[in-house]
Amino acid sequence: MRFLELNEMAVDVVERGGRPRKGALACELDYNISFDTEILESFSSTNWQAVVYDALVVAATVEFCDRSLSRSAMNWGRRFDVRIPVHDPARWSDRSMMRALVDALNLLTGDNWNFEFRARRTSVATPAQNRMEFPNDAEAVIAYSEGMDSRAVDGLVRKRLGHRLVRVRVGTKRQDIPRKSSSHAPFAALPYKVKLDGNNAETSARSRGFKFSLVSALAAYLIDAPSIIVPESGQGALAPAILPVGQGYSDYRNHPEFTVLMEKFVRVLLGHQLRYRFPQLWKTKGETLREYVDNCGEGAAKWAKTRSCWQQSRQASVSGTWRQCGICAACMLRRMSVHAAGLHEPKETYVWETLKSPAFAEGAAREFNNMTPALREYALAGVLHLEHLALIRTSAQYAMLKRRTLSELTRSLAEPPEVVASGLERLLQRHEAEWSAFTRDLGEGSFVRKWIDTVQ
Repeated sequence: MRFLELNEMAVDVVERGGRPRKGALACELDYNISFDTEILESFSSTNWQAVVYDALVVAATVEFCDRSLSRSAMNWGRRFDVRIPVHDPARWSDRSMMRALVDALNLLTGDNWNFEFRARRTSVATPAQNRMEFPNDAEAVIAYSEGMDSRAVDGLVRKRLGHRLVRVRVGTKRQDIPRKSSSHAPFAALPYKVKLDGNNAETSARSRGFKFSLVSALAAYLIDAPSIIVPESGQGALAPAILPVGQGYSDYRNHPEFTVLMEKFVRVLLGHQLRYRFPQLWKTKGETLREYVDNCGEGAAKWAKTRSCWQQSRQASVSGTWRQCGICAACMLRRMSVHAAGLHEPKETYVWETLKSPAFAEGAAREFNNMTPALREYALAGVLHLEHLALIRTSAQYAMLKRRTLSELTRSLAEPPEVVASGLERLLQRHEAEWSAFTRDLGEGSFVRKWIDTVQ
């Protein structure tokens, strides 16, 4: 037996009636991967080519693989051997294209990916055109979701670009589109869904970064936009890669090191030159929220309706109402950011209605009846993640980590080292101040403060 061998899976994407090779898991088009015709038409500009459809199939296949094979407790990485039918196998099999695709996915997921592209048996018809109102002067697209940074940065950039900023909705529902214009709005939602035959074997979901960045890039290509706005503020973009929550593999989903690889992949595949841009990279989430509220009028009050939580309704419901848990790393960052922005939320926003309680369980809503050890582990990981991020700037034990981060960012952002160093120093200093103020206001009796004190 080899030491720490990888979990492996072979996956064959098959058209209706097709069969996978022996030992491979079938991923059937129109069953495991299904497209919504109406939403697909919202992507059908005059630039549409069959390669766009194939790229969406590739993104869906990556998601199917990611969710179908669990990670070993002893080894994060997995090995995938994937066959996909495409309209132009020569384009997809080009060595430089294949290398660019694999480089991006390997960094993002921490896995080992291998692809083989074969010719489709049947061609897919071009979606109906001339129904959508595609802009002819777009300057950027933005992946638009229910998240706080997404909502805030869309508002801030839109003040400058107006209609030249185009939303690419990365959910499967068209919640923000007025009913009267929904039939003409481009990029209305993700145009496909992925279904497994059973439950998810793996929930780390690192492939989501590939899905969102690729769908945004396809939208930019379809309307000749030169830029993609990445809405994450500094903590959300950089901290998961610098200090992975729970000591897992570094999370590059919103990191410039990953997006620069996606730029290369899109350039080789589509011949489209674009840049992923990070307008709030050196600012905290709290600063972004405050800037949004101060500059974007009455509509900015909708920040309170955004979601940050990782937890599904079965883990985070109170009396049948789905809340945000309030204690995972994403919720903890949200609560700190709202505090830093000088804003407030109703306690009913969260399952954990208060973080000031002396014991962890006492902070939850009285009606909450799904207390599990896993929730406590999520909470502890979230607190330590933000605490350790606050220590990076001045602690000698993080000096090597900080140097590696500076090297990665200087290379991927293509900016002078002193500019990157100044930006990172500012971000870390601001995070440290916000976290200190937030935890101080919780009081010495808070279980959060007690957890911090035990690791110092």
